[in-house]
Amino acid sequence: MVSWSDETSEDSVLNISSYDGIIKLPATMHDPNFNGTDADVNVLYEHGEPAERFVAFEGMHTGRRFLGCGKKEGLNCGVVQWIDFEWPDSMEKALAKLWDMYEEIKSARTNDNLESSFAIHNLTEEKKKLQENYDSLYADVNALLDAQQQRGVELANQKEQKQYLEVKIAELETLVGNLKAELSKKEEEKNKLQENYDNYDSLYADVNFLLDAQQQRGVELKNQKEQKEYVDC
Repeated sequence: MVSWSDETSEDSVLNISSYDGIIKLPATMHDPNFNGTDADVNVLYEHGEPAERFVAFEGMHTGRRFLGCGKKEGLNCGVVQWIDFEWPDSMEKALAKLWDMYEEIKSARTNDNLESSFAIHNLTEEKKKLQENYDSLYADVNALLDAQQQRGVELANQKEQKQYLEVKIAELETLVGNLKAELSKKEEEKNKLQENYDNYDSLYADVNFLLDAQQQRGVELKNQKEQKEYVDC
């Protein structure tokens, strides 16, 4: 179990026994006003290193300050003590929804990138084959023209051969047109993906605004509490 020592030392000591349930450290964000080691709290869990100040940046705990084990390697005691109370239900639900939206966008972005990679690979292979067909057709045309010059065939045969070449050139132009249309389609998909990224940036800004407002509210409540204690004295 977790308990505070009743000894009359100047520092508060948090004793954590080996059978305590460890709360894993959540992801954190940098807060210039709440960071570093808290010398007033010691974590006694085999290593005895002091706790550090953190601000959570994960799920419904986003924005909450807490003291956590500062050990970087080996056994980590996790969350030692939450400094801020749990957010109101409405706040927790809003944060949970925002993080769900973030995970969905992140997953969609990964899938879109993967699909785009496959599409680009396929287009590259098609372009390669098209180039090979073009080179082969170009070689055939040159060979045919060389043979035509050498043999001096009749005009009628030349006309038929010209028509044959025109058909082949038309086929090549069709292939090129199809490739351009496919590339245009992928460009549109890329633009839609960029819109999703922009929505994510907007979502991130909303989260920061919500956290700033909540933090300001906490400061105001703290000031009110201090003023009340002063008046009571």
